[in-house]
Amino acid sequence: MNIIKTQHQISNIRESGKYLTELLYKLYHATQVGRPLIELEFIAEDYIKKNNLKWAFKNYHWFPTNLCLSVNDCVVHGIPDEYILKNWDLLKIDCGITYKGWITDSAISVLVWWELANPLGHKLVVSTKKALDWWLEFIWPSQPLINYSRHIYSSMKNDWFSVLEKLTWHWVGNKVHEDPHIYNVPHPSMKNTFLKTWMVIALEPITAITSKDFDPKPWNDWNLYCKNGDLGAQWEYTVLVTENGYEILSGITENIWF
Repeated sequence: MNIIKTQHQISNIRESGKYLTELLYKLYHATQVGRPLIELEFIAEDYIKKNNLKWAFKNYHWFPTNLCLSVNDCVVHGIPDEYILKNWDLLKIDCGITYKGWITDSAISVLVWWELANPLGHKLVVSTKKALDWWLEFIWPSQPLINYSRHIYSSMKNDWFSVLEKLTWHWVGNKVHEDPHIYNVPHPSMKNTFLKTWMVIALEPITAITSKDFDPKPWNDWNLYCKNGDLGAQWEYTVLVTENGYEILSGITENIWF
């Protein structure tokens, strides 16, 4: 698989990203106290069908839904169900869109109702997005990827939070997950991996209050939970590496908290 994309491929990925960003805003505004998770899934399904798009997550490695909706200590890969959102919940919304065969992948973390209902969760979300946004300024062809991981890890540690050490981000475009996968902590495997012009990457810090590892649960092979039972957060952009830096192709870049 060629992880260097052509201009035609990038054009389709860019269009995919426009749809995905619009959908993430719709889901953000629909995240309300009293709403079952499955209703957010229905909103995504309806949007994808009305715009003649295709889902990226649904049926990918047999994943059953369009969205990953992960609440509180469920940090990633949560399957939408009848759980009803309540005040102070920290919801991670992760979604992928396929446009003419080309994929973007982005995620946000939303505090249900308002941030003062869960000040520690709010601080975790702000810290996670801050770490990602800060590192964007260092994206440049020939940048070693281990620098990314060092930055995310140190940024979260300086804010007294943790990184889920085994969960990774990835290249994207042909598939949801393209190799290589990159850790959010410094890892020896990343020393010889460098950014190149026209790569498309899904940057994705996955963090927690204290947990460094995750646990699945016996009743569900997909949902991954923070090992210490604490809150987890996630923020993700699909990013194009350009000759002069980067272009964000999908994701909510503004600070959507109050």
